[in-house]
Amino acid sequence: MGYPVYLLGFLVGVAMLWLPFKTFHDNDAWADRLKVDGVPAQAVISELVHKRRNSNTMHLRYEFAGAQRQAEVGCWEVCLPAGTAVRIWVNPDDPDDFVAEFGTLSGHRGRIQGVIGAAGFVLSGLMVAATLTLFLGRRCDRRRDRRLEDWRQQQRDHRRRQFTNARAATKRKPSRR
Repeated sequence: MGYPVYLLGFLVGVAMLWLPFKTFHDNDAWADRLKVDGVPAQAVISELVHKRRNSNTMHLRYEFAGAQRQAEVGCWEVCLPAGTAVRIWVNPDDPDDFVAEFGTLSGHRGRIQGVIGAAGFVLSGLMVAATLTLFLGRRCDRRRDRRLEDWRQQQRDHRRRQFTNARAATKRKPSRR
């Protein structure tokens, strides 16, 4: 592989790294829009689930358009205990889509984009490392090839000098045969 493949891999990695930032911005814009255009409702936190160290979930119950609904909200910044009342704004076109008063959207949005962003970070880092390795490897190979060629040239020059010195030496006596 060469530099173009590594450059393409780096650009793909940077695009993957950009995706979570774009999604975060889009989610913030959607939350702001729901607070303006959404239908206000009251929700109650029915349960707070601790899955892992930084992965908590709040389960909410609310009534919208005469139907009882349940949803979950990722608990990143704000984790409230069960029984707490929360104001939400519901999307009239999709009753399962809402934003809570503390700015969190329903569901677990952006998780897959976060994973893709992390993979993009790793991919772009690997491509930079591979490019540097290839570049430095080729540079060392050229240096080694130059040294080898210099050594061969010295050996040829040494043999040439030996051959010319042997001929220029004193004349030998003719053999007595």
